[in-house]
Amino acid sequence: MSNRELPEELLTEILSKLPVKCLGRFKCVSKSWHALITNPNFITKHLTWVNSHNPHHRAILSHWDLWGNPRVSTLFNETLELSGDVDLLQLFQHQVGDVLVIGACNGIICLAATLGKDGKRISGYEQLVLWNLATRESKTLPPIHCPSDLPGYFSDFGFGFDSKTNDYKVVRILPFNSQYVVAVYSLGADSWGVIDSSPNPSYSIRSSHFPSYVNRVDHWWAFDMSKVSRPFLISFDMSNEVFQKVLLPPIEASSIEDIAVINDSLALILRSGDELDFSFDIWMLNEPGVERTWTKLLTIGPIPPYLWDLTQLREDCSVVLSDPNEGGFALYDPRTQDVRDLRINEAGSRSQLTSYTESIVFLNG
Repeated sequence: MSNRELPEELLTEILSKLPVKCLGRFKCVSKSWHALITNPNFITKHLTWVNSHNPHHRAILSHWDLWGNPRVSTLFNETLELSGDVDLLQLFQHQVGDVLVIGACNGIICLAATLGKDGKRISGYEQLVLWNLATRESKTLPPIHCPSDLPGYFSDFGFGFDSKTNDYKVVRILPFNSQYVVAVYSLGADSWGVIDSSPNPSYSIRSSHFPSYVNRVDHWWAFDMSKVSRPFLISFDMSNEVFQKVLLPPIEASSIEDIAVINDSLALILRSGDELDFSFDIWMLNEPGVERTWTKLLTIGPIPPYLWDLTQLREDCSVVLSDPNEGGFALYDPRTQDVRDLRINEAGSRSQLTSYTESIVFLNG
């Protein structure tokens, strides 16, 4: 079929509603189809359709195999059935000791890896890759040339989209000389730049176990080491490139499990009870203008009496649980209290399960 047989507006409407796999084939139909499908306006239109009609079509699982080697697997998000394993050597071109999923945004997944030997970590997370699983395109990020970029240095990362400049950014917070140096990678410029904004040097910062980017803002945990204080969050706006402090609701600090993103809102996860009878309380962050408040959404539980770790909080408020001691994953539905074995017999205390949307966003050019 030639695009002469259809008005361009109609052809655009039809193609923008097709799966990524089909669009990959249709790029080869003609030069005009290739130009249309790779046009930034078409990519944005297709992404808008996917996000509104078929979000989170796939999922990626970062875990360890039975021999303690890092493993990344892909799953169908709705059923959580395994669909394949990822060749990490094709992504990182070196043997890695650990793989961290920094986040997923618009079909792009940001991964960080340590150099490794025989399954052992021998460096900090120095290997950074952006990856579009749907198009099988990846991009290795250049190294950061600054004094604090030393092997083994601890860094906190963030990944998201700057809607003002239509750019994807990776944020790296590096401790150096009793202060923080913040470097931001721009996909459009394919380079790192150190910015003026940085967190208070008295803050102790750590990343969430779950992706915590939502609506162009990323989040990290923080504690003020200069005084006795409750934990709080710091946020980073990908467009304005500034940090802000986000207070938590009046809750016991010992009950805090973590933060995550559910239904395009930041969620605070609290654990109550003991190991034999516990539940998760979910609070949502409301953002009416500048004032940010928290509202308790629901309670998930009681969780079945196993020694499970929370691996993922899902859009329907079900949870994926893992057993770091015996291995394995299970899906728990709080509405029916049904527990389904996912038949993945490899787990760990830092297993990550991240849902993502397939897209045709390009990383190279």
